[in-house]
Amino acid sequence: MAQHRATLLLTRPEGQSRAFLAFCEAAAGRSIDAVISPIQRIVDVGEIPDLEAYAALVITSQNAVSRLAREDALNGRTVFTVGARTAELAREAGAEALSLGMNAEELVENVDQVAAPCLHLRGAHTRGEIAAELTARGTPCEEAVIYDQVEQPLSEDAKALLESGIPVAVPVFSPRSAALLSSEARFARPPLVVAMSAAVAEAWDGPGDIVIAETPTNAAMREAVLDCF
Repeated sequence: MAQHRATLLLTRPEGQSRAFLAFCEAAAGRSIDAVISPIQRIVDVGEIPDLEAYAALVITSQNAVSRLAREDALNGRTVFTVGARTAELAREAGAEALSLGMNAEELVENVDQVAAPCLHLRGAHTRGEIAAELTARGTPCEEAVIYDQVEQPLSEDAKALLESGIPVAVPVFSPRSAALLSSEARFARPPLVVAMSAAVAEAWDGPGDIVIAETPTNAAMREAVLDCF
């Protein structure tokens, strides 16, 4: 891959974007030019269900962990997650958490490890039908939407960056973010898109070269991003 100095456009929610930037800067040993402009806003939806009826919780995003942790709903709970980082955050909130894979497909394949009955706590926009898949494989699972990912426009700083013609690298972590950003943004110069998975790359409908991280993890995304510099 050609090496060049680029500016990062980070479009995850503010806290996650800042954490990922710090993660990259620590590995690079220097500051990295970046513009943070969340393409989605995470908002709570509804009430947390009564969790006592479930032997385990299935959590596939850090946003769900954040909502549950704020309401002290994870303490002492058995939790199965997608992603080691999601499991780590759940443990920090008091859960006994185990990651069963790096994506929803791997979690479903490990259905024999999931205690039942279970509850999948998720966002309004998600890929796959985890609760239905687990139930079909003999592990009764219900689901509850506890947050929404509300689309929001790019900031003026982000628009100016994309219209400037300077090299831009865009880490994209979800198919929904890929679809939203590629449909809204106006690129004076095709960006380098760093996709977390093949599904994210497939959802990108804009210009630019696409690099897919070796694995759908923050560490692999960091390495792919640092290759841009």
